[in-house]
Amino acid sequence: MNFIVIGAGGVGSFYGVILKMQGHNVKFVVRGKNLEYFKNNKLKLTHPNFTFEEYIDVLDINELKQLDINNIDAVFLATKSMSTEEICKDLALWSKDSKKLPYFISLQNGVENEDKMLKYLKQEYVIGGLTRLIAAHIVKQGLVDAVGEVQTILGALVPTNENKLFLNKLKEQLDKTGTTTILTDNIRLELWKKLIINNGVNAICALLEERSGTLINDEKTSILVYNLMKEAALASNVVGVNISENDAKEMFDLMKSFESIVPSMWVDKQNNRNLELEDICGVVIKNCKKQGIDAAYTRSVSTILEVLYNKSRA
Repeated sequence: MNFIVIGAGGVGSFYGVILKMQGHNVKFVVRGKNLEYFKNNKLKLTHPNFTFEEYIDVLDINELKQLDINNIDAVFLATKSMSTEEICKDLALWSKDSKKLPYFISLQNGVENEDKMLKYLKQEYVIGGLTRLIAAHIVKQGLVDAVGEVQTILGALVPTNENKLFLNKLKEQLDKTGTTTILTDNIRLELWKKLIINNGVNAICALLEERSGTLINDEKTSILVYNLMKEAALASNVVGVNISENDAKEMFDLMKSFESIVPSMWVDKQNNRNLELEDICGVVIKNCKKQGIDAAYTRSVSTILEVLYNKSRA
């Protein structure tokens, strides 16, 4: 199969590599210094189960538009959420005159990427996706370290017989990589479940510079994590997902058995990159406010993190 992966960060590199290792044709869309680097250097990705070190095919977004879209099976979006709308505008221009379209699959943080994609791309070709149990981060340019069991959940926003066939075919290929792929008819529910976990640990781990397992198993900080998760569950009511407090509590208890990781915001903070606060914490604050609820834990943690981080970057 022919795949495009937009973004060669931790997640994008991991999925592009495991598909490439199965013999699929994978091209990465990158920009700036990464584009120049990968034209002349190999990508190295380490995981407890394998090590990959090879040259990869890279191109920029303008070069992507020169490719024949009819030959592409799927495009993975693996960038930060703040880039989604801009990317989708480019993808819409690339695909506007084509009768045969690839599927557009988000593997990003947050719950609003798919809605942004639906604004620009043909709705039955938009696939929501998420990863869990894996932590994949850039150690330095050209080197990605990944750990943990890998689970991918995928689902069409507007299910059809055609995209169901595609998803089954994609699952068949991903299953060969030693990862676990789960198909769902309710991808929005799964995206919100991940947002609850993200809201519970991502910002607070970056703020306190502690791993997720340390905070969720500590007597004092675990109370903060639980309330952050509870606020995210309340926020889900606005979009009709309706995750209950009991559901949030079950997820909280389950997280105690997860591998302790360094979440993405802490990694971004360490590398002086923009934080996805608006796409994670901001969604919770906004949706709670619509219900007349102050998401006080989320607002406090995210605000303190943002203020301190901005001071450090000034």
